[in-house]
Amino acid sequence: MNVILIVLDTWRRDHVGCYDNSRIHTPNIDRFAERGAVFENAYLASYPTLPCRRDIATGRYEFPWRGWGGIEPDDVTLGGTVHEAGKVSYFFTDVYHHWTSNPGSGYWRPFSGFDFVRGQERDRYVTDSDIVFENRTLDYPPHNRPEQPHFRNAQYIRKEERDWFSPQLFSRAARWLQHNADQEFFLMIDSFDPHEPWDPPRHYVKLYDDSEDDVMEYPVAPYDWVDGNLTEAELKRVQAIYAGEVTMVDRWVGHFLDQVESMGLMNNTMIILASDHGTHNGDHGRTGKNWVLWNEITRIPMIVWHPEFGHGARPVQFVQPVDYFPTVVEAMGLAVPDGVNLHGQSLIPFLRDEDVPGRDAILYGQFSGTCNITDGEYVLLQGVDESNPPVYAYSSIIANRNQFDWGADVLRSKQTPARHPEKHKTRLYHMPSDPDQENDLADSDSDALARMQSLMVEKLRAIDAPSELLVRLGLQKEGLWNRIF
Repeated sequence: MNVILIVLDTWRRDHVGCYDNSRIHTPNIDRFAERGAVFENAYLASYPTLPCRRDIATGRYEFPWRGWGGIEPDDVTLGGTVHEAGKVSYFFTDVYHHWTSNPGSGYWRPFSGFDFVRGQERDRYVTDSDIVFENRTLDYPPHNRPEQPHFRNAQYIRKEERDWFSPQLFSRAARWLQHNADQEFFLMIDSFDPHEPWDPPRHYVKLYDDSEDDVMEYPVAPYDWVDGNLTEAELKRVQAIYAGEVTMVDRWVGHFLDQVESMGLMNNTMIILASDHGTHNGDHGRTGKNWVLWNEITRIPMIVWHPEFGHGARPVQFVQPVDYFPTVVEAMGLAVPDGVNLHGQSLIPFLRDEDVPGRDAILYGQFSGTCNITDGEYVLLQGVDESNPPVYAYSSIIANRNQFDWGADVLRSKQTPARHPEKHKTRLYHMPSDPDQENDLADSDSDALARMQSLMVEKLRAIDAPSELLVRLGLQKEGLWNRIF
């Protein structure tokens, strides 16, 4: 069986019709969802973009050990496992983090082949001096100006809609199918859209805001409070251009899925369509992603097609991106390489039978920040202890974001401690009565807090998380291995 994995960066769960938002125009994804299985409790594992890519590549949680960075030299990867088994694995992406800096993230290297669409965000692609900016980039506040390479690239590349980045990406992937469908394959399409900068063709924006007001448009919303940064009209426009970006992506996902359908590949191909994380667009009074990991960030859409089962299903088991590795391996009839300890579990049993038991709780978080856990009733965002204990990044290379020194032999390096108390405080929410996470119970429900903290310690120990992480989270006394609960 073939497997196609499509990841859409920064795609909010509530911006697709199949998750009960009829205001958002996503007819192609909704049509796909009607035929497949819509997972109700899909969460990110490691946040944000590149940590999630390592979750996918290795089937293991990234955030307890390391933050933003590339593939490790000794990583056993999903793309490499398929390739080493004699089958084709191919990687399409326009996520510029994969090739920026030196030598880049490296997540593409183990695949049989790969293709990059250039020009997104800060990709230093076009340098032509005679490009005239149609966008008012010089009027933007400082948080938007680093994206000027994006606008320079866009002015150079775009003549019609198919020249936008996600149309290019899905069109190339569709053409690839025409020449590779005669062999068993694993195809990963890693789309940067609908990640900011948001600048879809105007007709998509007008679906959500048809006013002719001369409103400053922020292709990158401030990673800040709404109050004092955006007027009501500007926030409405931010929400509209993001929704418009989602609708544009939907059209070109549909273009690709139509190609799959026309070639008869739905009969022998499993398809996973999901996000890595969401963003804040006015929720909790904030915009951007550099905030607390509330549900707008952490709950992700995940829709799966399998030719044999799961049609029309709505599985409720907890699932995450770490589950893709064992899922793909099982679907393609392969084995997990010897000695590899995956944190993920295959999605296929949940497609066969919605009543199969899954995880009783799920971990997710951000390196050096909060560690989160939910059991479906409560959600705990465990913050950093007030004493701000150190956190260490574990690696066989020195890494600062994706800057590497390949000659170094370093297994652990001390990282910058948390500097934003508001972001890193402990929070507790009761989901049935407070789905919007507005009533923090951390100071008022000590029994629930203790139970969820104990559950978090149990789950962190089950994956052999570093002991100093528990100290940093205030869940273990420094220097002691015994649990304090």
